[in-house]
Amino acid sequence: MVKVTLIHASWCTACPATRRLWKDLKSEYDFEYEEIDVETPEGQTLIDKYGIAGVPTTIIDGRVAFVGLPKKADAIDAISRVS
Repeated sequence: MVKVTLIHASWCTACPATRRLWKDLKSEYDFEYEEIDVETPEGQTLIDKYGIAGVPTTIIDGRVAFVGLPKKADAIDAISRVS
């Protein structure tokens, strides 16, 4: 199953829209989804691991797929292509 991880921050202006996008897609498509705040230890680990410089960042199956708010069609394509 495809795994989508969204790295977000409370102060990020684009993060709420990105969270809504992935939550909406989760209701339509079958994939694993988690959200991780950059200010948590797990978030810091992912920032170091992937060299993340901005949020929101979406990781799909262990690779950075999007930085910023993806277009819905691109997001659908990314989760469909992997599955």
